[in-house]
Amino acid sequence: MRLRLNRHLPEVDALDAHSHTWSQLLCYLSGMGILTIRDEDCPVSPGTLVCVPRGHRHSFRELRGRRPLCLAIDLQIPPLKNAKVFATLNHSELSKIRHHLAEISRLKEPESFESRLSASSQTLAILDIQFRALGILPRDSGPVPAFVKKFKNLVSKPDSLHQSIKELSATLGYQSDYLNRAFKRITGLSLSQQREAVRLEIAKAALREGLQSGSAAVRAGFDDANYFSRWFKKHTGTTPSDFIPLKKHKTTVKK
Repeated sequence: MRLRLNRHLPEVDALDAHSHTWSQLLCYLSGMGILTIRDEDCPVSPGTLVCVPRGHRHSFRELRGRRPLCLAIDLQIPPLKNAKVFATLNHSELSKIRHHLAEISRLKEPESFESRLSASSQTLAILDIQFRALGILPRDSGPVPAFVKKFKNLVSKPDSLHQSIKELSATLGYQSDYLNRAFKRITGLSLSQQREAVRLEIAKAALREGLQSGSAAVRAGFDDANYFSRWFKKHTGTTPSDFIPLKKHKTTVKK
């Protein structure tokens, strides 16, 4: 029915409980908050995907940090018995969704037949990613090239966090430019973006364990705690110290 980007206004930090006569997919691109659905609270952050069934009341309140930016897609679909309510998109899936949205935003004549056809194609690509993440469609289980697996394993090792992309590529026996193009074609991420995604997950895990920002920075491969704090906020919309309280909220939803 509709696809739109919603960003909270400075004077609006919460949405009261409401429902729709259609189903809705909510994909958070930035910012953090608490979504309440079926009387359960769930923390949302970049990559959180929510399937709100028709008629279900839900509300939202934001947390400190960057204003939430949410992609909302309204759908007229029958009840989906096996669909998840919440899912988390990985870095590659979120990057692809942002790419498709950018392609839609570049359309010069949105009402022309060609533009509407292109927008429909990009929207279907977004829905394909979201439906697979929610279990409505099967996850893509195609073969993953060996170099993709090897690079992901390599950047997950602590001693590789301080190595350059050129050095990491050489370890695998490739020139960095060639490997970067091939890796991005397969995964949707550059080599640098893949390493950033690994670092971010390491940092989040450290903070959830109760480590202070400085210790989390060291574990994620950063020597400068102040730079780490800015880097973390750029990727999550919140500072390391503000991220920690999220672990106190419930993350499961009763069906």
